[in-house]
Amino acid sequence: MADKKITALTSLGTASAREDLLHVVDDPSGTPINKKVTIGEMENALAVPVELADHASSNVLTEATHGGRTIVVPNFSADSVITLPAPKAGLSFHFIYGGAAADGTDVTIKTTGNTLFFKGAVTFLDATDDEHSSTVFSNGTAHFSLKVDTTQALDINIVGISSTVYYISGNATSLQFQRLVNL
Repeated sequence: MADKKITALTSLGTASAREDLLHVVDDPSGTPINKKVTIGEMENALAVPVELADHASSNVLTEATHGGRTIVVPNFSADSVITLPAPKAGLSFHFIYGGAAADGTDVTIKTTGNTLFFKGAVTFLDATDDEHSSTVFSNGTAHFSLKVDTTQALDINIVGISSTVYYISGNATSLQFQRLVNL
C-alpha cells in the first residue's frame, strides 16, 4: 500500500468492529511512538471504573482521570465532597455506591462554583420505616450541589451540556430526604 495521510484514508464508518485496529501515538508530549490498539481494547481501557480515595474532606475530579467513566463512591470514613471539573458539552460522569453496607457519612457532589449548575432531576428513595420516595428538580440556574446523607445506594449520571450546565439524573437511597441545593 502506498503511503497515505491518515486524513486521506477511507472511513470505515458504522462497519467498525471491536477487532478493528486504530493508530495511536503513545506519549505525544514526551517521546512519541506509533502503536496500535483494537477498538475493543480501547473501549475496555476507557471503561475501567475509578474508585475514589477515602479522603476525609474532598475528592477533586478531573476530565482526564474521571471523565466518561463509572466512579465508585466508597464507604467513606468521614463526610466527603466530590468536586466536578467545569462542564463541557459531552463530558460525563457516572457515580455508583461501592460500599458493602449503608454508609454512616454524607456525600456531596458539587460543581466548582456558584455559576456552574445542574439541570434535571434525581429520585430519592427513603430507606426508613415509612419508605417514602421523592424527586427533586434543578432548573439549570440555581442548583450546584447534590447532597446525599447516609448513603445506601447511588446511581447518578451527570453530563455536560454547555460550559456552565450539567444534566443530572438518577437515584439515591438513604435514611434521610435529600436535596439539590445552593451550598
